[in-house]
Amino acid sequence: MRILVMGAGALGSVAGGFMARAGHEVYLVGRTSHIEAIGRDGLFIEGIWGEHRVQSIHAVTAVGDLPVSDFDLVLVSVKSYDTISATRLIAPVVSGKTWVCSYQNGLGNAERIANELGWDHVLGARVIYGARILQPGRVEVTVIAAPTAIGGYGAPGAAEAAAHVAAAMEAAGLPTVATNRIKTILWSKVAYNCALNPLSALLNVPYGALAENEDTRQVMDTVIHEIYAVAAAMKVLMEPETAEGYLEAFYGQMLPPTAAHYASMREDLLQGRRTEIDALNGAIARFGQAEEVSCPANTLLTALIHARENGTHV
Repeated sequence: MRILVMGAGALGSVAGGFMARAGHEVYLVGRTSHIEAIGRDGLFIEGIWGEHRVQSIHAVTAVGDLPVSDFDLVLVSVKSYDTISATRLIAPVVSGKTWVCSYQNGLGNAERIANELGWDHVLGARVIYGARILQPGRVEVTVIAAPTAIGGYGAPGAAEAAAHVAAAMEAAGLPTVATNRIKTILWSKVAYNCALNPLSALLNVPYGALAENEDTRQVMDTVIHEIYAVAAAMKVLMEPETAEGYLEAFYGQMLPPTAAHYASMREDLLQGRRTEIDALNGAIARFGQAEEVSCPANTLLTALIHARENGTHV
């Protein structure tokens, strides 16, 4: 496939790097320092999936610098708040055969892409592995909780496209499966992120410490119950079907493999960057307000993260 990664940060670089290593024609669009290092020395990937140097990859800083304009797949891996602007930038290289996959965190990203390009082009991905940029041109895969899941939203050919992309990623060494329940799976991941990310960021502790403390467990329990109430009001099918079932799986299966992991939101705050809280707890709070479902825990966590973004901290 000819693949464009729009927003080659840590996750986008890992995905693009493994696909290029497997023989696909991959183009990255990213920040200048990272792109220049890749162009000069290649892309270095290390961590739990081994050490790799990928040189068969094309890296540019702007869509207008791409030497080609006909892609089979575009992975949108920008922060959620940049989705609309990124989608408008890639529009000129999206043809009738192009599938655009939201390879992002949070809720609402696929909808934003579809508003610009139409649902006929859109796939969604639940990405639940962690990566970080160690220095320009070098990324580390830090943790994985489950294979990436890719699915369509009912457009003609979307299920087949999702299966094809998932198989190609799996073959390239990126654990990936296809799904016909992408919305359900995305909401399940959002519940995981909403429970863990803001608390890890605010309290400066890894996920496991949150599970060990009675007070933070109570907050996470409340966050999950609120999400399930909002999902029920919006008629979103959840898996497991009940909040109690989710919490059992959350503490028993989902959290333990990532117990030592810190939320990337923590790094955003430490670096003075904007977080994706509005696509996580903030989205739940907005949806709850629209559906007249009270979400005090998600609303409070959103406000506290915004306070830290605005420079309020000890």
